[in-house]
Amino acid sequence: MKDLHPQQRTATIVTPEAVDAALEDEETIDLAQYWRTIRRHKWGILSITLLALIVGLLYAISATPIYKAKTVLLADPIQPNVDSQNQYVNTALVYLFYETQYEIIKSRSVAEKAVDKLGLVEKQRRKQREQETAQPEAPRNFLEQIKAWKQAVADWRQWLPLDIAPEEETQEPTDQQLRRQLAARIQANLEVKGGKQSEIINVSYQSPDPREAADVANAIADAYMEFSLDARLKGAKKTATWLNEQLAELRRKLRESEAALEAYQKSHGLVDSSQQQQIASTRLSTLNAELIKAQTQRSEAEILYNQVKALKGKRGDYASLGPVLNSPSVRTLVQEESKLARRVKELSERYGEKHPKMIAARSDLNEARRALQREINKVVDNIAKKYRIALAQEQKIQRLIRQQQQEISELKGANFELARLEREVENNRRIYETFLARFQEADVSEKYDATNVRIIDPATVPETPYKPKKSLIIAVSVALGLFLGVLVAFLREALDNTFKTTDNIEEKLGIPTLGLVPLVKRRGRVNPESRFLADPRSQFSENINNIRTGILFSNVDHPPQVILITSASGSEGKSTLAANLAASLGQLDRTLLLEADLRKPSLANTLKLQRKPGLSDLVANRTDMAHFKVPMVGNDKGSFYAIPCGTLPPNPLELLSSEHFRALLKRLRGQFRYIVVDAPPVLAVSDAAVLGQEADSVILAVKAESTTVKAAREAISRLHKAHVRITGAVLTQAEPKRMAYYGGHYYHSSYYGYKAPKGEAA
Repeated sequence: MKDLHPQQRTATIVTPEAVDAALEDEETIDLAQYWRTIRRHKWGILSITLLALIVGLLYAISATPIYKAKTVLLADPIQPNVDSQNQYVNTALVYLFYETQYEIIKSRSVAEKAVDKLGLVEKQRRKQREQETAQPEAPRNFLEQIKAWKQAVADWRQWLPLDIAPEEETQEPTDQQLRRQLAARIQANLEVKGGKQSEIINVSYQSPDPREAADVANAIADAYMEFSLDARLKGAKKTATWLNEQLAELRRKLRESEAALEAYQKSHGLVDSSQQQQIASTRLSTLNAELIKAQTQRSEAEILYNQVKALKGKRGDYASLGPVLNSPSVRTLVQEESKLARRVKELSERYGEKHPKMIAARSDLNEARRALQREINKVVDNIAKKYRIALAQEQKIQRLIRQQQQEISELKGANFELARLEREVENNRRIYETFLARFQEADVSEKYDATNVRIIDPATVPETPYKPKKSLIIAVSVALGLFLGVLVAFLREALDNTFKTTDNIEEKLGIPTLGLVPLVKRRGRVNPESRFLADPRSQFSENINNIRTGILFSNVDHPPQVILITSASGSEGKSTLAANLAASLGQLDRTLLLEADLRKPSLANTLKLQRKPGLSDLVANRTDMAHFKVPMVGNDKGSFYAIPCGTLPPNPLELLSSEHFRALLKRLRGQFRYIVVDAPPVLAVSDAAVLGQEADSVILAVKAESTTVKAAREAISRLHKAHVRITGAVLTQAEPKRMAYYGGHYYHSSYYGYKAPKGEAA
């Protein structure tokens, strides 16, 4: 057969880029994979859930039932005071009011008042005396058992021969200390809530005793109401006392200021400054009104006077003036003149100018004209006179106004001290009256015992416990157990960095998967290495045949002749794969199984062969190949030839790297169609990298759920560095039923395919 170079005999090439691409594929989210993870760890999840359920049941059964009683209060932010000034509250302060009330209800003062109301100190003392005299009862629940055990251990310590200092005897608390302790317990179990849009306050108390829960809730409500009323009454009393002290001082100041005012008025002969100021202001107002009137009259007279002056300068006729036209005398004289003028005209037409009647008539006309002129002159003179009178009147009123203003200024200066004393008296009187009114209101409020808090629903004795809520505890326990179980399952899955399926190999290593070798157990005398020879038609044998087919078709043009089987580390099933693959290839043609693991050989024992002579003896020329008879393994169902490792050499790597080994392998190529080489692990030694140089196909055995991804990648990396190309990988010792949790097709393809006939091995 023609010898082919190893680089030409391998068709499938695995590169680092393919491995990187496989790593990128790991980031794809697969929801079905999550479900399969849960199915794989279902028993662990159920175990954790069952454990959580048991713990929840124990807690729900052993927990002391707690009862809760609630009192409903109505709190009005408006205080019921007689004082009208306190009847309104700023809307922005309402929220702060309720928050303050919640804190008051939960305060130590209110809790101590409730302790006093219920007489809890006396009850606690009586209960302690009864416990000291009563016989100890058997513990009723798990928690009480723990307490009893702790007390028993404390009692036993005094009998032990140990150098332990005795504990100091605790003194019995005083009534005040016990009162504070009981108040602190009430505060710890008290709950106060209120509606965001209502005036309702809910006061709740929790206790193992239902009667105690109701009594404490009602006592807290009563104590809170008393606290609010006492605080308001104390504030009113304090206010009244302070106001009474202030009133005495204010009364004294008022009397002193009134006496000083009266003495000043008598010494200066003054009346009330406000009356004097009012009189002066009235006078000044009257003078201002008269001045306006005088100015109006003077303005009217001045207009006529200016008209007279204008006509006089032009030598005009005064008859056109308004006062002249409106004068009755002037109108009468004008009529008389007109009448005489008509008569003169008539007589002139009748008698002529020289006639006595004409002369007499003209004389009467002239006299009438002179009388009219005199009357007009009189009116004109009267206009000038009125103007001068109006002007003088205006000037007089102005002088009076100036005098009055000066008097007012002088009055202000003179009455300054008087006004000051009057203001002092008025201020003292106003302050005194205000304080007197507040004192009267505070005095009434001190005796007004109404409160702004009312009880709507008093607490009643609860019939059912508030907690523990057993159904809720059980549900939470189951949910928490499931959550923890799933969390542990995914944590284990994340920490488990091994290969479960053939798809994992392709995804995480980026190399093709040639098949899988199911996990088989030793049955009688048939070991896993002879499984194929024992039953060639079993499902196990079919898986080996699938691997054989994948190897032969990895390079169709040049099928591989020398097939190297290796693994990342030991005990990964490579020897089982090599022996069964040789048996499968033996059905096709003459096949040789060569055990090249010269450090920890195992095939000689499992195949029942003599280890000597073997491969190391042939390479070291301790045995002549011409006279060496290759042993055969098998039966009538199939057979193959096998060369064991032989004598364990001191230097296996040098032996496999020698020319003698290459010459031997070349000679064996001519004698056998297929040569399966069982090589050592890659990470343990470098033998596999040396043997890979001479192989046509390199197969990496990966043990299911054992070989880590890191180890497999490191093995591939070392082979790549040695320029050894990997054909593919085989998943060994795989359990199909477990693989079904990683994908249903694994189980079906392995066990529900073609089955062997009944009566034969499956």
